[in-house]
Amino acid sequence: MAGHQNQRSAIARGLILAASALALAGCGRSEFFLSGTVTIASALQKRLPANNAVMFIVAKNDGDVPVAVHRIVNPQFPVRFSIEPADLIVPELPANTPLRIEVEMNSHGTVGKPVRGDLKGAQPAPVYPGENRIHVVVDRQV
Repeated sequence: MAGHQNQRSAIARGLILAASALALAGCGRSEFFLSGTVTIASALQKRLPANNAVMFIVAKNDGDVPVAVHRIVNPQFPVRFSIEPADLIVPELPANTPLRIEVEMNSHGTVGKPVRGDLKGAQPAPVYPGENRIHVVVDRQV
């Protein structure tokens, strides 16, 4: 009888360890999600590109490496956004990874290479995969 209880305990410990490992493993492609709103500072509203505007919402890790990019053409403010698995650049991202959300807006369509006149903004505090109340204000012009 004691042998069966020891075997059951070992199986239970194994299941707990397996579940813990899965929980700590991170967000797979199908589980990654971030969402929120982008607004623009009133002082910059007149500086929005008239047409062919492209807004990039970029999630970066602590090393300043982009892990996901979502693109919106000709955005109408306020903009609701969702960064989803298709936007990931890094295939497996640990669920506890702190991310910085930055927004770039321009009419040349290139992200990461700002030129004079481009608009930018950033979420002031780190966010984590799964957050859905992110708010970024576009408040700077390059």
